[in-house]
Amino acid sequence: MYPGAQQILVIDDDAERRQRSVWLLGEEGFVVTAAAEGFSAIRVAASAHISLALVAVALPGTLDGLATVRHIRARQPWLKALYTGDVAQLPRCPGRGCDDFIAAPFRRRDLLGCVFELLQRETRRVAAGRDGRRGGLQSAVAAPADRADCRD
Repeated sequence: MYPGAQQILVIDDDAERRQRSVWLLGEEGFVVTAAAEGFSAIRVAASAHISLALVAVALPGTLDGLATVRHIRARQPWLKALYTGDVAQLPRCPGRGCDDFIAAPFRRRDLLGCVFELLQRETRRVAAGRDGRRGGLQSAVAAPADRADCRD
């Protein structure tokens, strides 16, 4: 899997962190788009095939990061979600569609390590024939036992 074939959506209301994430991922060769809030992210995702979303847990407005990803996954069930935020926000994630979490602020190597691990997780599961779905799209959600921890 090569980064150029993967599209990442960065959803973060913190402009500095959003811009830094877009730059880091773009430098690595990913196709990156960004949104500052949930409804904008849903609109962007409607016209693109997103492989992974880097999502702030807390977003302004009526849709937080978890709800935004649920809306996007309704049309793109293969979407991987890497959530970011304060460590205090971590308890909101487990068991709610959170593929992984990285505490902000994060280092370049930690972010890239988590992104590559999540994208490779899909490739390993599909190659092993463990997706559990009939036809159509391959499942991209790893069971907790398969989960590598990307937390700081």
